[in-house]
Amino acid sequence: MEDDWHPESGPHGFLTATAHQARLVLDADDGWPTYEAGSEFQRLAVTAMAATPKGEFLADVPTALNLIWGALTDEMDAPGRGSPEQDAAAVRHMKQAATEWLKSMSSSDARAAYCDRWVHDECGYERG
Repeated sequence: MEDDWHPESGPHGFLTATAHQARLVLDADDGWPTYEAGSEFQRLAVTAMAATPKGEFLADVPTALNLIWGALTDEMDAPGRGSPEQDAAAVRHMKQAATEWLKSMSSSDARAAYCDRWVHDECGYERG
């Protein structure tokens, strides 16, 4: 990935990297190119989760983005998935998530609302 995130770049660097990745999802051709860009979004979140000390900045955001992009890519590659109609719906869902992330990432309240809605309402994880 061109804009790999590194812990020393801090919260702003992480958010910049997520914006870059969201644009890659939006710019990707439909089908597997979108899936690959979505998988890279999840990889970015996992990298941030692993590198961010517990209790440090934005710890909830990388965790939520990992859950979101894991579920979104599962829409294409999970067992029983993969029909052309399912793949097209999965691509639309990924592009919707990327669009909404770009619109909501400018404030902590908007990020929190995005993460809550996408983790629970869109991706179906139970509220704890």
